[in-house]
Amino acid sequence: MFVARSSRAVAAVAVAGALLGGCSGKQEKVATPEVPQRLCWGAFEGKAVAPLLGGGRKIAEDTRDAFSLATDLKTITCRVQLDGKTLFTAQIGRTPLGSDAYWQSFDPLHPDKLDFGRKGLVWDFGATLLTTCRTPTEAFELELKISHVPSDLDSAKVRALDTQLMKDFQGSTRKQLDCAP
Repeated sequence: MFVARSSRAVAAVAVAGALLGGCSGKQEKVATPEVPQRLCWGAFEGKAVAPLLGGGRKIAEDTRDAFSLATDLKTITCRVQLDGKTLFTAQIGRTPLGSDAYWQSFDPLHPDKLDFGRKGLVWDFGATLLTTCRTPTEAFELELKISHVPSDLDSAKVRALDTQLMKDFQGSTRKQLDCAP
């Protein structure tokens, strides 16, 4: 009798394991949210940012700061949220002409150098760029930053995407601030 019960128990465990194994092999389908055409002061195409956000229901943008860099304003920030969680951030900082950026804190991320702007770095979940802006009335340095949560994309794809996003960010920012070429 003990053998019969233990055989049934082993069979039940095997069936349950097979059923659970089948379930664990299936990944729950995550909805692809509708992405706005432009994000963060119009600097980014929504479809370019979307691969960094993953799946969810609703994308929202938090840009409490209007696109303006008055001399007394140090930074402005845009946050892109998916289902209420901030997953992508863009930031613009203004510093005096000739200022430099010291980014040793990024060394542990093994960043690559960007080949545009005055100085720039890109890593697996962000990028930063220092560029000079000369308008008809003044000159100053812009420090642009993007960051996002780590994604499922491989490192080379993420860095290429972040590099392109930073190029777009630089171009849009320079245009909106009327920086000389």
